[in-house]
Amino acid sequence: MVRCTLKRAIKALSFCLIFVIICTYYSSQSVPNKNFLQRKSLSIFILSSTRSKTIQRISLFFNELRLNYVEYRRIDEHFYENVKTLLPRLIILDYHPDENLRSVINQYEIKLLILLNAQCTDCTKVSYSEMLFENVSYPTMDFNRDVLKPVIHTTKSPFRLVQHNKIIQILRFDTVLPYFHHQQFERKTKCFVFRTTDNHRTDTIVYVHSRTSSEKLKLLFEYHEKQLYLSECLFDYWFIWPVMMDIVRYLTSNEYDYHGLKRYVQVDIDDIFLGDKSNGYLISDDIQALIRSQLFIQNYIENFRYRLGFSGYYYSNSTNEHANEANRLLMNEKDRFTWFHHTWKHEKLTNVTNKILLISSTETNMAFAQKHQLPLDENYAVAPHHSGIYPINHIVYDVWHRFFNFTVTSTENYPYHYQLPSDRRGFIYRNISVLPRRSCGLYTTTRNYTTYPNGSHRLERILMGGRLFRTILTNPISIFMSHNVNYGHDRMGNYVFAKLVYLISKWTNIQWSRDLSSSELARKYFHHFYPEEQMPIFTNPCSDRILMNLWNGNDSLCTTFPQFIIVGPQKTGTTALHAMLSQHPDLRPSRAISTTFEEVQFFSNNTIYLNGINWYLNQFDPDEQSMNFEKSATYFDSAVSIKRLKALLPNIRLIMMLTEPGHRAYSRYQHEIARTNRTITFDELLKMKHKENSEDFRLKQRCLQPGHYAEHVRNWLKYFSSKQIYIIDGEAFRQDPRPILDDLQHSFLQLKNSRKSSQLVRFNRKKGFFCPISSKHRFRCLGNSKGRSYQPMSSQSREYLTNYYLSHNRILIKLLRDYNYSLPSCAEGRMGYPNERYEPTTIAAMDQDDKRLPLITGLYDDGFLIAGRDRIVGAIFSFPRQIVCWNVFSPEQITPESLALLEVIQPRPEIFVLGFGARTNKVLPETIKYLRSLKIGFEILPTTQACETYNFLLSDNRLAYAGFFPQNDLVDQSYGLRKALARSQLYEKDEEYIKTDMLKDTYEIMIKAHRERKLLRPYSPLEQRQSSQQEENDTHVQSVIGTRPTEKRPSIKQDNDDRTDKQK
Repeated sequence: MVRCTLKRAIKALSFCLIFVIICTYYSSQSVPNKNFLQRKSLSIFILSSTRSKTIQRISLFFNELRLNYVEYRRIDEHFYENVKTLLPRLIILDYHPDENLRSVINQYEIKLLILLNAQCTDCTKVSYSEMLFENVSYPTMDFNRDVLKPVIHTTKSPFRLVQHNKIIQILRFDTVLPYFHHQQFERKTKCFVFRTTDNHRTDTIVYVHSRTSSEKLKLLFEYHEKQLYLSECLFDYWFIWPVMMDIVRYLTSNEYDYHGLKRYVQVDIDDIFLGDKSNGYLISDDIQALIRSQLFIQNYIENFRYRLGFSGYYYSNSTNEHANEANRLLMNEKDRFTWFHHTWKHEKLTNVTNKILLISSTETNMAFAQKHQLPLDENYAVAPHHSGIYPINHIVYDVWHRFFNFTVTSTENYPYHYQLPSDRRGFIYRNISVLPRRSCGLYTTTRNYTTYPNGSHRLERILMGGRLFRTILTNPISIFMSHNVNYGHDRMGNYVFAKLVYLISKWTNIQWSRDLSSSELARKYFHHFYPEEQMPIFTNPCSDRILMNLWNGNDSLCTTFPQFIIVGPQKTGTTALHAMLSQHPDLRPSRAISTTFEEVQFFSNNTIYLNGINWYLNQFDPDEQSMNFEKSATYFDSAVSIKRLKALLPNIRLIMMLTEPGHRAYSRYQHEIARTNRTITFDELLKMKHKENSEDFRLKQRCLQPGHYAEHVRNWLKYFSSKQIYIIDGEAFRQDPRPILDDLQHSFLQLKNSRKSSQLVRFNRKKGFFCPISSKHRFRCLGNSKGRSYQPMSSQSREYLTNYYLSHNRILIKLLRDYNYSLPSCAEGRMGYPNERYEPTTIAAMDQDDKRLPLITGLYDDGFLIAGRDRIVGAIFSFPRQIVCWNVFSPEQITPESLALLEVIQPRPEIFVLGFGARTNKVLPETIKYLRSLKIGFEILPTTQACETYNFLLSDNRLAYAGFFPQNDLVDQSYGLRKALARSQLYEKDEEYIKTDMLKDTYEIMIKAHRERKLLRPYSPLEQRQSSQQEENDTHVQSVIGTRPTEKRPSIKQDNDDRTDKQK
């Protein structure tokens, strides 16, 4: 009995376990993002149709917090696509979401913050006068008293907070939010709030009571889980910023923790002893007040000390006895402060070129410190005006580190002086850490409280909720810059820092860390908080007047920077392009380098990059009459190169050359094998796995990864506009570079003295390709390592690379179309096989500038010959001036869907001719029914008769379209041509593309030609070809040449008009 009971129990337990597993599986399948969705980004989406002032303030605050956010003006398919791919943590709206948006938010568990404003239909409008008791201003500390004591009076705050809420953590309060305000609102000004009587299930966080009733008005509350409503009127009060930090932290489940609540502060006082020079010396009472303010701050920051930057030459050299007496008092109280080197005579270090003089000056100042036994921060030094620190003078860094062991300095000039303090960053250069210095709102001319620029109330706002307050709030480490004159007169420096520390301590839960040395701060900054800032990113001093003066003040150097750069990728023909452009008298390339030859590689090589801006400029000739340029193919697939280029040369013009990626990968392999004498074959290399030989796998990555053209081009387009990027079809350039060189000179570089391409290049019969020619018409072909031949690629490698690059090419096509680039042949999915029979077509659309009609002059088993010269593989759609590929591979695929182009094309054709291949093929009945429904004339014939009919109609100037299928099906081609054509999406049913791109101008001309019967003449297939010599010299017309995005496609109207004029 016991045994049977035990067996039954085991069976029942097993059944329950299986049932739980099944339920868990199906529940996980039905909810796609529950615990399974891996978020790719920590970004925040901001949705605002008007980009209100509140949204702008939120964006600026997010910049201060270094949060990643994306702004959208409307909800469309692009927005929903980004939501699904990026999976943002939080969406901020300034209006109520509709049902579609709410369903997406709920599906992907995205948190929501909705701003209550005039667009809120369910909100209650309340005047500020009804909500507030009165407006109060910030009373000041009486810093002239013997005891520095803060005095802050406020009225009773109307803002109340629900106790024990789980959102507010940074503010320190009980039940009432403190507020300080100086803005007088008009009586008509309204605040949009929610009443407590609404039917929503809410959790109130911040509310006020109406003065006219006891009604509770909610300003911040939670609707459902992790969906908050926030009234915009709270953005008029200082506490909104810590509240916003708490909201973002709460809605992102503590992922944005802002480096915790601990803060590190350092206050530097520059120009000590420079009273006479700055016309703002300190007196003895000022020194005593400085000590008292330091003691006051020490109540909140353990062991806090002001840091004094001294220039020993001016000690006791003042003509004012009060200043000398104050200096002696300061020296007697020296142990209360920490001191740092600020140069001997307060000299600028911008143009220091003599190391010996700099060493002597620094030694003198350090000897002064040793003589007076100053308690130094031995690793910290600051240059006057931050000169020599940024822009970088490498001599200063070399002397400071090698001879005096300075490891830390600071500057307010990086990356730009004019940027907001929140945008300042740090970097490490030659083992010296450069920390960002913050402004404190005080300048050398700020000496009296009552004469503060634009009123003392602005200073109070900076302190309470303003820039200074938010600096502490948003940065874990803050180094403030001040000057000795700020601690005399009204002693503004004492007041600002004492009150700032007091306000932060009283009204927030920010925790002050004890005072640390500068080397400890630098270690925390670069290794704990911001490790990504260690490598500097050089910016252009020419765009910042302050940086220009600190650099050298010579504007002529600004014209030395290159005006365009060939960025690669490698093994695509960029060296040949560089050599050809170098022959132009108005184009001056960079100087050759012994290690990298014609390439500079400044932006992609860390070692070279750290040589600095001056080294980079030395690679070019300072000739204002010529246009400097450089070529470095390593830039193309280097993400850091893009950022560095954007920082230094934001308006630079870029040239890229794209060839078939599989052929490029094989060429790179051959180059590496020849250089390193490796024995691995290309087939073996492609089979390498990540866990196998790491060296060989890295070689595989170097061969394949640059061919991800769509990925790399998209990265460039994130930082540079499409007008700055010129993309060359490498296959067209290899066959004949002359039309591309002409287009580069005229449309892209816009050279004043352009040269004919025949004066720059000429075909070399011995080499078998085009070579640059010198001014004396001599060939200057590249070395034997360029253009060399090697064993053809195996069929296995061809198939591997075809499949590998198909998806990348498909994305590239869409990307180039989105940015209005012509499609290079490499984007059409082809592998560039040497066997012409198995090479897919290189034509996406026939060139419109060709005056000959696209008559079908030859038939192949798998394609057609157009106008006696262009071979096309596969089915085609033919128009009176263009040919496009037709994405069908058997007669059974000629369906109404495949003919959908006829529905949107304008103008409507007089007749449509359909060639269905061999006579044995049949056309589907539904296809015939569909053609009849279009109410246009049509003929359905075998392809041979269809071509003859179409040629006759074109010769008679009839407005006819045609679809031709080859004699044989394309399904059984062994190497995968069918997949290559299908996946490359050469023909897409894209209505906008059809209407605005391919047919924008062509058919307007065709209608005119059809009416006037004189602009276009029939093309005769018996027309004699030109002589071989003339053919060599004339420009060969390619279907796709290198272009930069201009208008969709050039109109042929002007060419036809010119031709008519000539006939007249």
